[in-house]
Amino acid sequence: MNEPMSERAMYHANHATFELPAQLKDKTMHMFTLRDDGPSEFNVVVSHADVKPEEQLDKFGERLTKELTRALPRFQLKAMTERLVDGAPALELAYSWRNEAGFMHQRQVITLVQGSKPGTIEAMLMAATCLREFSDEWNAAFDAIVDSIRLRRPLPKAQDGPPAAPSPALPTIFALSEPRKTLHVFADRHEAGSKLSARDVNQDHWEFYDAEGTRLQANVSRTNAGLSLLRPSGTVTLERKAEPPGPALAERLHLAQYIQASSSSVPFYSLTEVRAHLDQVAER
Repeated sequence: MNEPMSERAMYHANHATFELPAQLKDKTMHMFTLRDDGPSEFNVVVSHADVKPEEQLDKFGERLTKELTRALPRFQLKAMTERLVDGAPALELAYSWRNEAGFMHQRQVITLVQGSKPGTIEAMLMAATCLREFSDEWNAAFDAIVDSIRLRRPLPKAQDGPPAAPSPALPTIFALSEPRKTLHVFADRHEAGSKLSARDVNQDHWEFYDAEGTRLQANVSRTNAGLSLLRPSGTVTLERKAEPPGPALAERLHLAQYIQASSSSVPFYSLTEVRAHLDQVAER
């Protein structure tokens, strides 16, 4: 006996749409890998999971972490941070675990979306896995994928709640390299000056900006020149001039395709978040 249409849902896939009986559960998973067979140095998997009634994003993240702890040998959570996916609140988990070949490393971004059935909520999960620790290349590749996400069924935005972008009073320092198409985010001036060498600044043409996106003057001083061929000794100091030495970051951000965060303490993990922050600064 055929079911009435009210008990069926229209299912959308890349190549077709079809009616799905209500009692069937959607366990769709998309995997993107570098190889046709064997282990891949880097892969991305997109899946979704049910959300319990009244369960918020942070509680879902805690529940998922507990499940991973039970399921994965020697599971180690390295960071749980907030970020945005297409303007919607999201969580990112960074963790590792051991398998037969050694330690696996994964970054997983989670956001809540409207479920396929009216009135339901699901979690969309995008996980990137590396056989070794994430390199700058694979971090940038995953961030670029997440930044490009456009949600088809986002949750309605809350009318009241904390602002999506952090306060511009933060000591955050941005460093933009047009040749590398990369925006680096540092916790403060000291970290920016200590992690980029004189050679980095000169060769990659780094431009520095404060938390409000104002261009900073970078002063490079060399000391004990010649003692190190790989990393010439010297210091990079940053100062704010009355007349900025160049255009604001908001006018240059389009040159970046990738973002790199120096540590889990920085408040920005996507170019979308940085753009939203600069837009908020401009409105003040």
